[in-house]
Amino acid sequence: MGGQPILGILRARFKIYTRYPGWMIMNIIVPIVITMMPVFLAFSVAGSMTNAGNIFYKYTGTRDMVFYIIVGATVWSLSNGILWDFGMWLYEEMEAGTLEQVLLTPVSVFELLLGSVLYTLLISFINSMLGLVITGALFGYLNLIFSIEFVMALGIILLGFIPLFGMSIFFGAIVLKIKEPWSFINVLTAFLVFISGVFYPITILPPLARFIALLFPTTLQIADARAIMLHIEYVFSPTVDILILLSYALIWPIIGAMMFSRAKKELKEKGSIGAP
Repeated sequence: MGGQPILGILRARFKIYTRYPGWMIMNIIVPIVITMMPVFLAFSVAGSMTNAGNIFYKYTGTRDMVFYIIVGATVWSLSNGILWDFGMWLYEEMEAGTLEQVLLTPVSVFELLLGSVLYTLLISFINSMLGLVITGALFGYLNLIFSIEFVMALGIILLGFIPLFGMSIFFGAIVLKIKEPWSFINVLTAFLVFISGVFYPITILPPLARFIALLFPTTLQIADARAIMLHIEYVFSPTVDILILLSYALIWPIIGAMMFSRAKKELKEKGSIGAP
């Protein structure tokens, strides 16, 4: 079959997505809204952007508070889309009653995953980059976005995609098991926003919280992208941070694949794949 199943899944999901343009608009707007909320809050508390920037400098090493938050919101939006898309796709197929047919087709789990992942990467990347350019234009940061530092930061972000795909498979398996993912996803998404340093450096968190934060690739993606573009400190150092991401790129896909295979086997044995 070659790559036909992979491209088939990609085309099918993309066709569904293009039928609902409101999804694309919302996915572009969300990072902008996420950026604006803490900026307005900082302005209202500090009295001016200058005062807010000076206070922000004490904790982050940069006065570019707005761009600092733009980077965090963009990377989080991109990573969050990748993290949850596979699981929610499985749940939507389950609700529609087509998941059992999908899993019983002569398509390997690898092909099923890769087709979905390619779709997720394509859509999430396009939406996040459009949101970043629009936000950068509004606040006058296009010179930072169209720079060599941005290309370097993008390399770190892309490296972090590999463990995120593994985590996506892991959470997809959990979705198959619990079959009521919304409360689980909402709680965990809010937790990741808090723990990953989307709006602030993780150095202000207690030691235990910092340790938990570093278990998630998004934390390193956000911190290192900021370090490259704003010339501030890395989490540890460029070499150590990359080594951690590389180790996660190996560990998380293995954990995700094992969890998904186990969940699929259990559901087949119980005959409950198609039961939402």
